[in-house]
Amino acid sequence: MKVCFTGDLAESLREEARGIIANAVSDSAREAELIVLGPDGSFDGDARGLEVLYFSLSATNHPAAMKALLGLFDSPSLRWVQGPGAGIDHPIWQGLIDRGVRLTNASGIHSEPIAQYIFAYVLHWERNVRQHQEQQARREWKTIHSEDLAQKTLGIVGYGGIGQAAARIARAFGMRVLATRRTPVEDDVLDRFVPLADLHELLAESDYVVLCMPFNDDTREMLGAAEFAAMGASSVLINVARGGVVNESDLIEALSARMIRGATLDVVSEEPLPESSPLWGLDNCMITPHDAGYSPLGDTRLGALFLENLRRYAAGDTLINEISTTGFGDR
Repeated sequence: MKVCFTGDLAESLREEARGIIANAVSDSAREAELIVLGPDGSFDGDARGLEVLYFSLSATNHPAAMKALLGLFDSPSLRWVQGPGAGIDHPIWQGLIDRGVRLTNASGIHSEPIAQYIFAYVLHWERNVRQHQEQQARREWKTIHSEDLAQKTLGIVGYGGIGQAAARIARAFGMRVLATRRTPVEDDVLDRFVPLADLHELLAESDYVVLCMPFNDDTREMLGAAEFAAMGASSVLINVARGGVVNESDLIEALSARMIRGATLDVVSEEPLPESSPLWGLDNCMITPHDAGYSPLGDTRLGALFLENLRRYAAGDTLINEISTTGFGDR
């Protein structure tokens, strides 16, 4: 078994992996060769015959390493890739699955920083941060009466790791929490689980609607004009899923007409967002460049996940976060 480590923590992960390999059950696992892809795109071993690839978050910061890393995707010997993110809507992932390569994503490792992002912007809207900044710029001392989260409802569309982390924070603020997803879930943190068929009911009851569902054929443009109408004029949309889960033209119209109070978008349908997009000019829209999940702990969390999966892989056990389909195989 040949394993390739990438990213800023590659050397330390390789050392930790040696112990896992040494305790492996099978002889083939114990004879593993562990190589590292450096930031300059060079390998400290022979990458031919690669079986396992660890695709780290920090590898994306090194263009030469990324070029070499993506070249490994064509290796005929490749059997398993640990991906760097939760999203699997890029065509490269379906290509791996179609070839029979096992794929595990990073679902869960971004939950905490994204939940923090969500509430940075919930508080931005709730405590009128922009208005206070504008008054400061004018050197104006005038009381602004803000609302109170203890009187508000958070509606979560897509109740996975991110949704669960956001729900926990919401409850700490005393908020009422609703959630929906494709399959029912019981969670004491929730005030109520709403079946997906009753999405409009959740939207109508929520002051803040957080989108954190996966992007696939079932969720494409899940929110459009009818859903924004259901939200109401005092509601705020926060999208940390993918831009494609929203009909962007309908969102622009809803924001322009003040059908909803506002939106915070970490994701948009075309990234980077074109300069010509009307979203840039809307005073009730906050835009961030798809960076909600970034954290200095990201590589550490991903590395820990990979090492646990490596132990499982060597033992022939079920892998955490293994993906069987991206949902885009027929596109």
